[in-house]
Amino acid sequence: MGTLYTRLSSITGEMSPESIEHHIARVMLEHIHQLNNISIGAMADLCSVSKSTISKFVKQLGFEDYKEFKAEAYSRGKREVYIKDLNTINITDYILQKGTEEYLDVLFSDIRYLFFNTDSKKIEHLVTLIHDYEEVAAFGEGYSETAALNFQHKMSFYQKFIYTTTNDRKQVEYISHAKENILLLIFSNSGRYISEYTHLTDAPSKKCFEETKAKVVLFTSNREMEKDPRVDLCIDWEYKDLVQNHPVLYQLLIERIAIAYQNKYGFPMEK
Repeated sequence: MGTLYTRLSSITGEMSPESIEHHIARVMLEHIHQLNNISIGAMADLCSVSKSTISKFVKQLGFEDYKEFKAEAYSRGKREVYIKDLNTINITDYILQKGTEEYLDVLFSDIRYLFFNTDSKKIEHLVTLIHDYEEVAAFGEGYSETAALNFQHKMSFYQKFIYTTTNDRKQVEYISHAKENILLLIFSNSGRYISEYTHLTDAPSKKCFEETKAKVVLFTSNREMEKDPRVDLCIDWEYKDLVQNHPVLYQLLIERIAIAYQNKYGFPMEK
């Protein structure tokens, strides 16, 4: 469901459960696959609020009006949890087709590559940057934003605060206005987070990375992004059989970064 799902989920995570915004977002999420068929009057009835309240809420989500809101719901109505791609296959489908044992072989191969073939010099350079920059932010979409949240939590043990938010509009605003003293860590399996609003209709181009003055580090399986002038440091990996293992690999990559960080700077709790 892309941006719409993300923004509704963000509301439920950021707003108090007692708030009207949380209630409306929760009802919409419960009817996420029918939103394009629900009129503003019917939605108001479902939420036990007025139509003007619904209108105000969809504007809060970033849509011009309820018509645009429904158009986004329609355009993404058949979008699956995993993006289908001719060259890749998601974990669920692979296990259903090949079985658990074969999948575990593929996963183990990807994990070995991550630990033994990912460029160690790049990892060392990265941990130096993370240590030296006073302000660090990490962003992504979907599973990639989950990785950013996990990284934020992991680095808190090293007394290093990482800023992140699940709100895609706040992400873009932060990136656009980031100064030279900020380090941006971007988790994007495809690398398209840098150039496209991948969850908006027709994937319009994204300009914030052309405007930012921050140093940009990208974690991706798209090695072509190494050449992108908007990326200062690209840490990449590759898949065996092109199974989309990035939700698993992200966490292990974070652990590898933590290992390198602790080896170089120690663990604060031990001091």
